[in-house]
Amino acid sequence: MQRPWCIAHRGAPEEAPENTRSAFLRALSYSIDGIELDVQMSADGIPVLYHDKTLHRLGGGSRRIADLPLDQLRRLDWGGWFHPDFKGEPLMTLDRLLPMLDQCPRWFIEIKSRPGDQESGHSGRLTEKVVSMIDQWPGKALQDRLYLLSFDAGVLIQAHKMAPHLRKIRNLAAMEANTDIGDTRHLWAIDVPIQKLKSSTVQWARSRNLRIMTFTCNDPGKVAKAVRLGVDGIISDRPGWLAQQLGR
Repeated sequence: MQRPWCIAHRGAPEEAPENTRSAFLRALSYSIDGIELDVQMSADGIPVLYHDKTLHRLGGGSRRIADLPLDQLRRLDWGGWFHPDFKGEPLMTLDRLLPMLDQCPRWFIEIKSRPGDQESGHSGRLTEKVVSMIDQWPGKALQDRLYLLSFDAGVLIQAHKMAPHLRKIRNLAAMEANTDIGDTRHLWAIDVPIQKLKSSTVQWARSRNLRIMTFTCNDPGKVAKAVRLGVDGIISDRPGWLAQQLGR
C-alpha cells in the first residue's frame, strides 16, 4: 500500500500563526507532501487567508473578513496574537501565496462558505474570484499543484463548471461522513474527520473512485487508525511530527 500524504494543516500552527507565510515556511522545512489553508474574501473582493468566522483572535471583535476592506484588515495584528516574536506578521492574501506554489508539491485551498455567505451570494463571488486567479496564473504546471476544498457542495460544483481541470475535494461534517452526498463525478476526493472515519466510509469512497483524506490527526492513535484504514492523505497541525510518524 502506498504511504499516505503528509499534509500540513494551515501550515505549522503550533509553531507559527496559522495561514501566514511564517507558518507555511515552517511547514516547508519538514518532509511534507502538501499544505492545507483557508481562504475568505474581504469587503472589497480580495481573497484573504484566514480560518475563523470572526476576527476576535486578531483583536477585531465580532467583525468578519467580509466586513472590512483589505487596507483595514492589514492594520490588524496577524502574528502577535500567537506570540510576540511574530508581531508585525503581514496579512497573507491569495495573490501573495501564488508565487510560493513551486515550493510545495501540493496546496489544498479550502474555500470557506457559511450559510449567510451562501444566501447573500458571497460564497459564489469568492469562488469565482479564487478560481479566476488560479486559472490566470501563468504556468499550467503550477496549477496542477492546487486542490480546491469546501464543505459547501455548491462551491465545488461552481468551481468545476469554471475549471473542470482543477481537482475538487469535499469536506464532510461528522454527520455526513457516511451518507449520500449526491453526484460525486466532479470530485477527486472526500475529506472526513478522523473521529468518524470508518472502513465502510473508505469502501464507499473507493466504490465511487474517490480518494479519501482525513483530519485532524495530532496523536499516534489517530495516525495509526488513518494508516490502518488506508487513507490517501493525513492532515495534521503537527507536520514535522507527522512526517516522523510516517517514517520520513
